[in-house]
Amino acid sequence: MTRMLVAESQPQTGQVAKPPSDIPEPIIEAYAEINDLPIGYCRYGHGPYVFLFICGGVGQLFTLPIAKLCILNSLILHIMNFYHEFLGCYKKDFPENVLRAFDPNFATIICFDPPGYGKSRPPDRKQEVQLNKKDAKFGIALMKHLNLVPFSCLGWSEGGRTAIHLAQLAPRECNSVILLSTSTQIDFRGDMAFKGMRNTDQWLPNAKETYLAHYSEEFLREQWAALCDLVSTVYKDLGGRFPSDMILSQVKQPVLIVNGGTDRFILDPKHMTDKLQNASIQTFRVEVHAQGGHDLHIKYPRWFAIKLTQFVRENTQKKLHK
Repeated sequence: MTRMLVAESQPQTGQVAKPPSDIPEPIIEAYAEINDLPIGYCRYGHGPYVFLFICGGVGQLFTLPIAKLCILNSLILHIMNFYHEFLGCYKKDFPENVLRAFDPNFATIICFDPPGYGKSRPPDRKQEVQLNKKDAKFGIALMKHLNLVPFSCLGWSEGGRTAIHLAQLAPRECNSVILLSTSTQIDFRGDMAFKGMRNTDQWLPNAKETYLAHYSEEFLREQWAALCDLVSTVYKDLGGRFPSDMILSQVKQPVLIVNGGTDRFILDPKHMTDKLQNASIQTFRVEVHAQGGHDLHIKYPRWFAIKLTQFVRENTQKKLHK
């Protein structure tokens, strides 16, 4: 087993090998029927290294203003400012600037919306403890449907928990795993933060604006409350461990953990690396962008693309596909 821990303070120079072109690579949006449900996805690039990008289970939120009706101490408010997940979809979590940081001649990237979010609706999402495992099965089926196996699986935030399940379920189809801004556990501070944010009727109007452009007020209210209840269940009944934490030591593929040095959302990656040390795994690596936050891939897309490109080139073989 090779254990590699690398911390980067600044974006390094390097070549993502994206040649200049007058005609940009298209980002193609489409649907596929997977297990009798419509699954929305987009595709970028045509290269021999295939990726599946999984969005955060509840999306991205830069700073969530909370109404004065909420009783918050300074710690909870500090934590809330970094809880970036809400109403996830690939368009928000992997915007165009992220995809175009990759050389389309190197990578073929599929980003998909899990059932119940974004373009993969109806039906609406049902929050439950085993949801990430169910999402993983849809991701595997989608990549088989597209004839894009094997592939490297990247999950952002809660999507990283889905990526862990996918790697455990499909060791032949998934040849490496990238966990971006991911935690597999929740602590007391996180549980309290979600409880303080549960009632969306107490949010300020501008906190809802972004999400009401994509979802109804009712969907927003119901999905957020259900997610907060799910987090509380995991903390109270499962000791703060999501199911992905319990299977992390079963992952066999090379793993890259990418975090931001200013991200207050995630827990210490040591919670995950200790388990990976006990797994039959050839390589795992930790990369940290010192200035990066929870959404470091959006703010520093070139650094992000360089790290993924290096890792995949070193740990997976080039896969030709039709």
